[in-house]
Amino acid sequence: MELEFRHLRVVLAILETGGVTAAANRLGVSQPAVTHALHRAERIAGGALFQRGATGSTPTRLGELVAEHARIVLAAVDRLGAAVVRDATGRTRFGCTPGMLVASLGVLAPAIFGSEVEVRTTPDAGPQLALLADRHIEAALLAEHPAPAVERPPGVASRTVAVEPMFVALSVSHPLATRPEIDIADLAGETWCVSESRDDGLVEHLSDIVDARHVRTADYTTALQLAELNRAVLPIMPGSRPREGLAQVPLAGIPLRMTTTLLWHPEGALREPDVERLHAALAEAQHDVVERTPVYRTWLAAHPDWTTTPG
Repeated sequence: MELEFRHLRVVLAILETGGVTAAANRLGVSQPAVTHALHRAERIAGGALFQRGATGSTPTRLGELVAEHARIVLAAVDRLGAAVVRDATGRTRFGCTPGMLVASLGVLAPAIFGSEVEVRTTPDAGPQLALLADRHIEAALLAEHPAPAVERPPGVASRTVAVEPMFVALSVSHPLATRPEIDIADLAGETWCVSESRDDGLVEHLSDIVDARHVRTADYTTALQLAELNRAVLPIMPGSRPREGLAQVPLAGIPLRMTTTLLWHPEGALREPDVERLHAALAEAQHDVVERTPVYRTWLAAHPDWTTTPG
């Protein structure tokens, strides 16, 4: 008999969670199934892998040895699985939340990775991170407020692509629409309309600064229409393209911010040099494409110390 991958996954799960019950929950199987797999692994390994106590399961020296090799073996298996899936589809898969660099990603990535690219965009970061953790996508590009708002899965690497101010969009008939910048205190009492997302952090970020009772969510189209009708104001990305009927104005003091992050598995199907090239290309697109709008260029000229793409 030989140790199988399922045995190794059980050993690692018990080691990392501290007990059989927690390991069963992580693996999505019953507790008896985990116990049976552990006993089988111990018979094959020739000794006890854990000492059971009141505080949980502690690995023996043999258990630590098995776990050390299990990490290496399972990481290689996961890399192989990701590479096989990628080669079978012929695509490099990205998960994104809405942001100004998503279109650039779809153009830049094929040339860098030498394959077709599949880009899926959803409002929420959590599902994209879950797909990344399970190797169902190769990388993710997430926009969050004011910084990463969702816990990262273990083993995932990340690089900040851009840190930007958020501007405000309001009807051209609004009394403040012609100002070069607006103090957010001058918008007290206004209804703030935010696009629907459960975990990008924008609602919480905005509610820390303005009265939370005046913050509502709506789909993007409805939010724009409410602003055009002078029924709401919107926090917007500074690189948003001009829209008839709306004025885009910077906020004084940079009270609202957004961070765009590239995430990937260092031991996944993507080569590290290619990921670095993609990061550099996205940073360049940030300057050459996103920051091209007149209001953004004017704001950056007035804030020469602001670095949108950290080194």
